[in-house]
Amino acid sequence: MKNYLLYLYVESPLHAGGSETEGSVDLPIQREAATGYPVVWGQSLKGALRQFARDAGWGDTDKEGALLDEVFGKMAGGDGDPGVNTTAGLLSVGDAQLLALPVPTLRSTFAWATSALALNRLARKHAYAHTGRDLPVVPQVKETEGVCATAEWHDQGQVLGPCLVKVDHPRKGEANRVAAWAELISKEGIGAEPHMAVPAAKFHDDLLVVGADVMSHLVRECTEHSVRIQLDPRTKTVKQGPFTSEYLPAETLLVSALALREDRGNHARHRERLRELLHGAVLQIGGDETLGKGLVWARLVEAPDE
Repeated sequence: MKNYLLYLYVESPLHAGGSETEGSVDLPIQREAATGYPVVWGQSLKGALRQFARDAGWGDTDKEGALLDEVFGKMAGGDGDPGVNTTAGLLSVGDAQLLALPVPTLRSTFAWATSALALNRLARKHAYAHTGRDLPVVPQVKETEGVCATAEWHDQGQVLGPCLVKVDHPRKGEANRVAAWAELISKEGIGAEPHMAVPAAKFHDDLLVVGADVMSHLVRECTEHSVRIQLDPRTKTVKQGPFTSEYLPAETLLVSALALREDRGNHARHRERLRELLHGAVLQIGGDETLGKGLVWARLVEAPDE
């Protein structure tokens, strides 16, 4: 089995729809029940990856169609036949969990907020994927405070979204664990390509690890809400609405764990094609595709061959 981490850097606001209305939000995003963190469920992500593979030509020929079904599984009603049985495929796709959320600030426009929980989850994904990375220690932070990567964020009352937070910086000579995580995530999840140089550099400087109480407020208050209506095509008057949709904001960083099971004789080919498909690609995830929503930059981190 070949294991991967799949980083997703949100280019345009992303709406992976939840199942129920929440308060004044008619179309909320998917969230974890226990933490309230935004998430893209594995079944939603796998469907988006399969569609991207199909759009990339994996289904254009019988051979490529077989590859699509082998890796991603068959869909019900495939090839116009409602009797086709679904199959899981060789690729397992985990939930894309929140790693860093952009939040408005009074300096540098915005910062990325993460938490000890989110960083620990990333560490667990590395362990699951057997990447062999030498990971930094997860910073410990009080529930209502934060710690920063660069001294410029050190303040007794830093404004983060709707919260006023005391943000500390390591003293001289102490290990800067936030900076170490920022460097790792920037390199793995954003990359060093010229078109990603600005967010990569900013992430290195502007990552904050905040306490659980602060993070619980930020994940609720720092998403985007869009009020829309549907017009009658004949009269151009309001047919439905107004209704409110929720989006993960641009610059959000998510991460998922993937596992590609071995298929005798084709495993090397499957691995090569999957990397060609996903690493550095721009995918579309979630709804409102025709409005340009849900574009994400994808990056794969592979476990070394044993």
